[in-house]
Amino acid sequence: MSAVTQQAQAGPEGLTFLPDARIGMPFYYEAPVSLGSAAIGANCRFGRGSYINDGIMRENITVGRYCSIGRRVTIGAPNHPLDFATSATGLLAECDARQGITPDPATPAETVIGNDVWIAENVIILENLRIGDGAAIGAGAVVTADVPPFAIMVGAPARILRYRFDEAVCTELAHAAWWQYAHDYLTTLPLRDIAATLKRLDSDKPVPDPVAYTRIAPPG
Repeated sequence: MSAVTQQAQAGPEGLTFLPDARIGMPFYYEAPVSLGSAAIGANCRFGRGSYINDGIMRENITVGRYCSIGRRVTIGAPNHPLDFATSATGLLAECDARQGITPDPATPAETVIGNDVWIAENVIILENLRIGDGAAIGAGAVVTADVPPFAIMVGAPARILRYRFDEAVCTELAHAAWWQYAHDYLTTLPLRDIAATLKRLDSDKPVPDPVAYTRIAPPG
């Protein structure tokens, strides 16, 4: 059944997903979050107002607030070794075990997607990267390095096409970090007008709304 015709299901409060979604445990989220048809690895975190249509997210990935993730997206794609006789990690593990080789313990890969990030369709983001706040990743891009805040990335490998705004506006928005405030307050801001939004934030001086995840874990 295609994602278009499936009926979204409600999970714990503020979490929706399609019937073929697979969610690894534990999973952490700030309501509301929508997971579409995605396959989500264990120890992933989703910030408030974020969604993924469908795709694959590996383990240990954090998605900030108000992120929009398109279809057929892979986040946290692992690298394979290219300096051995084989790049097959399963075969290497069997060889190591049989020959008594103890590989150096690897630090778990952690991929971080900032706040207000748009990831278009068919994007691949490699593991252990950081995507800056406000960035936009164009369709079909292959992201192999960290992405600066507010950068628009295109291509394979992805490169910076331009920034969403001039340097001064990017700096002001990064400093304002509007996504840190309560959702109800954000809906009162003139978000279509950047200058007016920044003026309101400066005038109101709202108190940040700390991240508070709901944790879902297997029973027992």
